[in-house]
Amino acid sequence: MYWCTESQRAWLHAIVRSALSATLCAGALLLRAASGAAADSAAQALPCNEPPMCYTASRLQADRNHITLYDIDIVDWTRGVSRIRAQRADATGQELSDSDIVLTGEVRVSMPEGELRADKATVRIAHNRITSMKAEGSPATFEHALGDGAQIAHGHANAISYDLERDEVQLQGDSWLTDGCNEINSDHILYDIGSQRVQADVAPGESGRVHGTIRSHAGTPCAAGSAHP
Repeated sequence: MYWCTESQRAWLHAIVRSALSATLCAGALLLRAASGAAADSAAQALPCNEPPMCYTASRLQADRNHITLYDIDIVDWTRGVSRIRAQRADATGQELSDSDIVLTGEVRVSMPEGELRADKATVRIAHNRITSMKAEGSPATFEHALGDGAQIAHGHANAISYDLERDEVQLQGDSWLTDGCNEINSDHILYDIGSQRVQADVAPGESGRVHGTIRSHAGTPCAAGSAHP
């Protein structure tokens, strides 16, 4: 099969081997509920354990420049443990280690201290690591644990872009973000995860405004340095 490059052969071999294996590799990742009620108490077994990245799928179809995988489960070990699951993944090109993968159907991204859910997402992979992703949904949702994890920032929007290199999240279109004490509504919200800083604005020429709500939680003060307008 001369259409297949070395990286594709290795990648496909890992997928087929893992998909047919009856034994799941050791590993666990704590997942948080999208509603923000409470963190899942049980660790979820990872489908594979082959750094820097590994994949499993129930089925694949491939031709010269396109691969489709079903029930895809991707694990990226380069920043702790990040896991991406979806009903379908479509990748175009000959170098999967440097490509864009379009995920559709119940997309769920689990990362250290956070989670993202969407109907559709485009994931950018460069040098065998996930560098960015753009999620779309009705709406797409995002959450990030603040401080010691007792407080969580929640957000939703029509589209959410996550730059893993800069550790920034952008919410675009009917955007909403809260840390439990403050709420922000705007057309566009930029959230810097590292510094927990927020910037909200509207598109040029639009008449909309940034709306904020300050809430009081008796006995539960906002965490120091939490997201704020």
